[in-house]
Amino acid sequence: MDTVTLSNVSKSFTIRHEQSRTLQETVLGFLLQRREAPEEFWALREVSFRAARGQTLGIIGQNGSGKSTILKLIAGTLRPTSGTVQTNGRVFALLELGAGFHPDLTGRENIFLNGSFLGLSRREMALHYDSILRFAELETFIDTPLKHYSSGMQMRLGFAIAAHVDPDIVVIDEVLAVGDASFRQKCFATLSDFKREGKTIIFVSHDAVAVRRFCDEALWIEAGRVREIGDPERVTRAYLAEAQAGRRNGGASTDRGGASTEADAASPISLRLVETIDPSGKPTTHFFPGVPVTVRLSYEARVDCEDVTFAVGLHRPDGSALHTVTTRAQSLPLARTGGGLTVPAGEGEVLCNLGVLPLGPGEYAVSGGVWMGTDWRGAGERRFRATRFALEPRHAPGTTLLALAPCWLRLPDAPAAGHSRPVPSTGGDSRLRGNDEGGAINADEGREEGVDGGRDGGAADDIPVCWQPPPARVVMGEGEEPFLGHGWYPTEDWPPPVRWMEMSASLFLTQDDLVQSVGIAIVRPHHGPRPATGRVLVDDRVVGTFMLASPGLERFSYPVPAVPTPRPVEVKIEVDEPLVPADLGLGDDTRALGVAVQEVWFE
Repeated sequence: MDTVTLSNVSKSFTIRHEQSRTLQETVLGFLLQRREAPEEFWALREVSFRAARGQTLGIIGQNGSGKSTILKLIAGTLRPTSGTVQTNGRVFALLELGAGFHPDLTGRENIFLNGSFLGLSRREMALHYDSILRFAELETFIDTPLKHYSSGMQMRLGFAIAAHVDPDIVVIDEVLAVGDASFRQKCFATLSDFKREGKTIIFVSHDAVAVRRFCDEALWIEAGRVREIGDPERVTRAYLAEAQAGRRNGGASTDRGGASTEADAASPISLRLVETIDPSGKPTTHFFPGVPVTVRLSYEARVDCEDVTFAVGLHRPDGSALHTVTTRAQSLPLARTGGGLTVPAGEGEVLCNLGVLPLGPGEYAVSGGVWMGTDWRGAGERRFRATRFALEPRHAPGTTLLALAPCWLRLPDAPAAGHSRPVPSTGGDSRLRGNDEGGAINADEGREEGVDGGRDGGAADDIPVCWQPPPARVVMGEGEEPFLGHGWYPTEDWPPPVRWMEMSASLFLTQDDLVQSVGIAIVRPHHGPRPATGRVLVDDRVVGTFMLASPGLERFSYPVPAVPTPRPVEVKIEVDEPLVPADLGLGDDTRALGVAVQEVWFE
């Protein structure tokens, strides 16, 4: 018996490009008939599929393809423009974070609110309350208003409710990506129980390996239409292969919300392609246990370039950075003093062998970059999540160990500092060829001569790189990781979520031409009686100082010099004297704490 059926479903939205901001503009627009005609946007076109009782259906596709619209139609929060949507049974939907919750109500009150949405009485929800609380692991914060919850805490609460209200159909958007590894495993264990109990599960995921492992069928949506539906192995491989081919032919992609930073029009060097290749040099999006992952950056230099930096970033599907390495983090034969590379005019490529990745099965993303000098904001190009690849199952799910030793292998052919031979290519049974001279030596041989993965040239994380265009405001606990520099400890949910910093910490924001000041919300350690003092710098220029005498959250604002055009800047917070709680006999916390930061913004 089918529990979900969509028959020739189409959904359109009206997009209005002109919006009056004042009463005067509204009246003038009406009198002068200057209204712009609204545009009709079709999110879905004649979509049809069925999901049987007990079946798990995974929906894949690029951002904006219509995946979330399908889930909202099944959940009943949207109605189709044409066609029919039929569901047989109680539907529980975990859509965008916060959906179905009231931000001003506590976690406890939201549990009972969600129960009423599903037709359950307060008495019925009270029977499940203790189990929901234990599953969510939110005992300390359950009487805190939801607006103070982090995204991960909201996901915990929503999934815990879903696990205890006995739904017939579970609809899940990409919300599990914000959870920590252990809780995600608990969620997937619960979904497995749902499958055994004959419940229907429909979820959107960008993790192709998870779709293949967990789903009975995969649905590929492209531009609002069904591109393919069927065996998850076949559908996900076709989807990833086409995405890779599209990047090879058309350049950077903005799939999955990733930002693609265009090359500076005046930049002498830019990227043509970012792709992953196997040991034989063949482009691939799937790697099996024990196979090293190599990233190929194809570039074009319009003129001879000096002091060039190449970079590779490895990310989780949600965009969180796992590892970043640049050519300045390794002693390279073709690098001049200071770590910059000499690149001749023309097209070329560099290779970065990440090695055998000590990661669990799943889908990962790769960013690539090239710029002039040491500052990633210099002339050049950054492509955030330019390509993605899948690691096949190798060991227990949930493994998060990361211990890379990358080595840059192929570099531009320009001789420098007395070096004229090609640099090493990747090792293994099948070797990548070297430069035009045809030389190819084992990577281990290169290490014997100093071409080592960062041991002689400094750690890779000595150079913070912001792959995405930074926002104007960063709030801790709300996706801030891609914009952080050095000196931060993990997020802590007080609430509100904060990050303790060391003696100095930095982050990146975009300052536009209308900005007049930079603001910070910080709190000093509670452990000592002395005030915490320090300063705020914007691009290494001191813009103001602070003194925190009370243990409460305080906000400071400092004027900043204007900029002619929007640009990313580094905001740094420094304290004069950090505090170590363990040194004061206050527990076993040996961290050197500066101040706790809740948010930083331009205004």
